[in-house]
Amino acid sequence: MITLIRCAKRASGLDVADFHARAQEASDWSGLTDVLAARQALTLVGGYRRGEPVYDVIDELDFASEAEATAALKAGTWPHELLDPASIALLITEPHVAKDGPVGATYVKNYEVVTKLPEMDRAEFDRYWIEVHGPLAAQIPTIRRYVQAHLAPAFRDGGEAPFDGLAITCWDDVNAMREGTTYPVYELTRADEANFLDGELPFVITTEKVLV
Repeated sequence: MITLIRCAKRASGLDVADFHARAQEASDWSGLTDVLAARQALTLVGGYRRGEPVYDVIDELDFASEAEATAALKAGTWPHELLDPASIALLITEPHVAKDGPVGATYVKNYEVVTKLPEMDRAEFDRYWIEVHGPLAAQIPTIRRYVQAHLAPAFRDGGEAPFDGLAITCWDDVNAMREGTTYPVYELTRADEANFLDGELPFVITTEKVLV
């Protein structure tokens, strides 16, 4: 499976409540074909207490192949009246499931923006993330599901990616996320990031809605 991801900020002048209300009623996937599933993740209102988050919404569209995702990327009108066009980041990704645990009827979903060390070889970056860091982070007990969104080969080689991937984790709730930080393996996971990632990891905590 291949996932086309759109990350974006809301349009200028829209407050958070208005954006959330209108975004949940909007869908701009109707003109696309071959979409197997589509999900919309809106940043939690609590995420604005310390300022503007890196993104207000993240959309995920699943396709059977990278060719189909690429065709959709070229055919789609990705700017939307609710979004700031300058903020839109598009990625075609190949998901790697690092932890496939049960997810309840309600949960929160955390997205971390991943940028590799500039001196690190791409193949080594992918290998390290999958084989070393992934199994370590998967040991955090309160993580229900952990997916690494790696750049798909052709999209990666095309040099159009705004960053190098997304670390996507599902938790029962925000309290479960806080509890996760109390385990020793959490500190080991954070310390390991310096071995393959560049700088801080911007993140958003969201609630997800399945659209297709």
